[in-house]
Amino acid sequence: MTQKGTLLVLLGILLSVGASNRPAPAQVDTKSIEQAVLAVSAEMTKAGESADADRLFSYMLDTDKGSVIQNGVFFATRQEALERVRSNLARANSVQYRWKRQYVTVLSPQVALLTAEGEAIATRTSGETITTPLAQTIVFVLRADSWKAIHAHQSVPLAR
Repeated sequence: MTQKGTLLVLLGILLSVGASNRPAPAQVDTKSIEQAVLAVSAEMTKAGESADADRLFSYMLDTDKGSVIQNGVFFATRQEALERVRSNLARANSVQYRWKRQYVTVLSPQVALLTAEGEAIATRTSGETITTPLAQTIVFVLRADSWKAIHAHQSVPLAR
């Protein structure tokens, strides 16, 4: 083996030994993160069912980069989305959500993705009750020990 080859082998050994002496990255407790995100989602659901848009949006961070998308309508800011939700809630006597599936994917210790499928049952002020299928995706980020939504996307799936 040449001197250059020997030097490369030694360098490789030194680098691998140095890498193996580094502490392992902290293990991410995905179960705890999943539970925390589901708990925040449950509180958001309760706020929506209580027609309390302000409490619902207390779980959402302020952004101007696409706070909410509902059925293809893009609300760039939290304030725009809040006004739309207030308007929608004012047209209903009651709203109830039934989640059939909810999954949390932990992307990092500070970011998680909630996907959900269910239905919304709304009773309008006219007395008419409407049941609508619902799909949603919410991106949560950890801020000051609290999980907050930075983006939410809801839509009504097409009938199959």
